[in-house]
Amino acid sequence: MGIIVRQSISNTVVSYVGISLGFVLTILLYPHILAPEEYGLTRVLISASYMCSQFAHLGFQHLVIRYYPFFRNAAPDGHGLLFWVITIPFVGFLIFTLLFLLAGDLIIGYYSDQSPLFVEYFLWVIPLTLFILYFEILNSYLRSLRDSVTGSLVNEVVQRIITIALLVIYFFDWISFSLFISLFVMSYMIQPVLVAISIYRKKEFQIIPNFSIIRKKLVYGMARFSLYSLLGGLTTIIVWNVDVIMLGSMAGLGQTAIYAIAFYIASVVNIPQRSVEKIAGPLLSDFIKNKNWDEVGSVYSKTSLNQLMAGLLIFGLIWIHLDELFLLLPDIYTAGKWVVFIVAAGKLFEALTGPNTLILLNSQHYRVSFFANIFLVFVTISANYVLIPLYGINGAAFASALALILFNLVKLAYIYYWMNLQPLSYPMIWIVAFGSISIYISYMMIDFSSIWLNMPVKTIMFLVMFLLPLLYLNVSPDLNNILRTIFKKLTR
Repeated sequence: MGIIVRQSISNTVVSYVGISLGFVLTILLYPHILAPEEYGLTRVLISASYMCSQFAHLGFQHLVIRYYPFFRNAAPDGHGLLFWVITIPFVGFLIFTLLFLLAGDLIIGYYSDQSPLFVEYFLWVIPLTLFILYFEILNSYLRSLRDSVTGSLVNEVVQRIITIALLVIYFFDWISFSLFISLFVMSYMIQPVLVAISIYRKKEFQIIPNFSIIRKKLVYGMARFSLYSLLGGLTTIIVWNVDVIMLGSMAGLGQTAIYAIAFYIASVVNIPQRSVEKIAGPLLSDFIKNKNWDEVGSVYSKTSLNQLMAGLLIFGLIWIHLDELFLLLPDIYTAGKWVVFIVAAGKLFEALTGPNTLILLNSQHYRVSFFANIFLVFVTISANYVLIPLYGINGAAFASALALILFNLVKLAYIYYWMNLQPLSYPMIWIVAFGSISIYISYMMIDFSSIWLNMPVKTIMFLVMFLLPLLYLNVSPDLNNILRTIFKKLTR
């Protein structure tokens, strides 16, 4: 767990710098500079482009991590995997562009009533998809080189600084909204460029193909894996973005903006999970390739426990201060309060089940993700279609949480049945118990009618009630070891 802990800490630091910037961007700038419809437009553009990029990469985002160890071992000094990583997804992008243009009239008809602003700018999805596509696949290659920090830094820090700068420029009326959207989309081009530079500096920019490695059996295996990875990844992205897409067409861009900000707040809960899994993926790939199932089980259980503890800690801090947080936003955004709770509950369940997707994708059972996702897409779209007209943004939140829970339950059960691995442990009961009690007491029983008194008292009360018992019981040896190391450095 050494490399996981080290890079997870680095990723967590980067992520929370990004979260700080994201707070400035999403809470302090976007709602006060852009109208709800304008902010909603940026969210729909991003969600649509992420969905389209999953189709365009043709399964190579996950294939890189799975097959990099094979190419590295076959020809360490000249395997040329990067050539295929760059060229094949570009073919997928060309196919996507053609289909997108052919579907233009259908897209316009779908959004023209509730979101006419999107109709004006929907063609920007094409270049945005290209930039996101190449960032994702190049970052997967970089992660295979055991560098999970650079991509996080580029995506979560650099991109947000650029967006903040663009919003400030727009605020002072130095550019029009149309030019703001143009620059906003083009700014995403910087991400793949910076990742490519990082690969080059590691002397791993091998773009000359090595055909001596390529065999019929290898091509067949990669093609089969790519197909299931493509379909599985596509369905996953549909599940996580279809709520924004459907809200934009069924409820309007204004409601989409409220939902997007609430969803952003809830998404902070799984930042530790994303940090852990960025480095756990390549390690699990190696362990599974070498059939080292004891190590796989160890990574599975430890990451699940630590993700649950960190996620519940963050959720508690968010929930006990949520009312104060909404004071920073225009009044219209307070309608998203229960969206935060519902979505965060689903993300906590996802953290509880650990890196089950990574285990499936890097094993012979990778096809399962595809079949589970097909069912999940049907459930998610159906739930959004039924619940959005009835409950608006809360309905979309219920659909998202339901998707997270069902998706991870299926994977959890499958891995346990076929691999005899499961991440659940008795210490998780203590985490949930102390977390729930601490949140309830801090939120319901402490009220001094003063923000400046409420916030520090609630924070201290929650942290003491939640963390001290867990540290005393040594629920997470990794956490205790980290704190012990920090304490020793501070007392030198």
